Amino acid sequence: MHNCDFQQVLQEMFAERWLSPKTQSSYTGPVSLFRRYVGQHVLPSEVSRRDVLNWRLAIVKSSSNPSGIAESSWNNYARHLKSLYRFGISHDLIQLQTSPFENMFLREKKRGRKTLRDMDIVFAREALELCRRYEVVKGEPAPMHPAWFWQVVVETFYHTGIRLNQLLSITPSDIHLKRRRLIASAEGAKNNYEAVLPITDALSPYLVTLMTSAQAAGCKRYDQLFNVNLFSVRTRRETMDVWQVERFFNQLSRYCGSRVTPHRFRHSLATDLMRSKGRDLYLTQQVCGHTDIRSTIEYIRPDLDTLRDYLEQRHSHKEQSLKDAVPGWNNQYLSSS
Repeated sequence: MHNCDFQQVLQEMFAERWLSPKTQSSYTGPVSLFRRYVGQHVLPSEVSRRDVLNWRLAIVKSSSNPSGIAESSWNNYARHLKSLYRFGISHDLIQLQTSPFENMFLREKKRGRKTLRDMDIVFAREALELCRRYEVVKGEPAPMHPAWFWQVVVETFYHTGIRLNQLLSITPSDIHLKRRRLIASAEGAKNNYEAVLPITDALSPYLVTLMTSAQAAGCKRYDQLFNVNLFSVRTRRETMDVWQVERFFNQLSRYCGSRVTPHRFRHSLATDLMRSKGRDLYLTQQVCGHTDIRSTIEYIRPDLDTLRDYLEQRHSHKEQSLKDAVPGWNNQYLSSS
């Protein structure tokens, strides 16, 4: 095949690389946006670097385009389209020598990872406990219903730092209460690696409650375990999806007065582990499931109090050094002033 259109190149790449549905959508999204800009009839081989530059100028946030996307979003689009072009060129599907997306990345602004404050976690637990008590006393659904189930969800994110898609992929067969381990499957992992995590003393009672309730609700060994639809009187879906979890966390965020998300639990766990006195880079990498140690290293950042103490220590030593450098100077200066 020669001079294929975008859809044909996508299908060839998906078939050869055997990409998961989620990974496929990460390609189809940027391709759809780009085709909307250059025109649906334009073939990949007809795209020039100028077309890509003009698209970048049109969609990336700038002083003249304050509502545009961030540099990181652009780099994500460019990364996927660059990969698509490289595949098409190497397989003789696109009649070009080089991809028009080569060297099109932008330098990203490095901001601190979004973590949860201690008070965010306290408020989240208090809000859920109030809802749980309301449901027990009143016998009717609370705003965050069923509260006990969402308590289990929150505590699982807090104690394990797993990703949202990993939580949705857990089945009863992945929980081993006697061995006190939890398997986060490769299906929900960003890097397609299975992770085996310990069940801590604090998390164990929550998972016992979930396992017992799920079994009573008819959940089978390989069914979705974290499935609010098994216990809610409001929903009747077969499985719990990302939308239901995000809807809950949006509600929880309103109660807490700040943004609470599964990924912020993950960032908070990694940050706390790397700030602890007994921090261990390798163990933190295993907990977070990072295949690249550089991803773990990014969490090695001292908190503000540590930085302040460090600077105060320097100030104290430096001031003493200045006094010792010229004996009597300090007293003479004070008396003259």
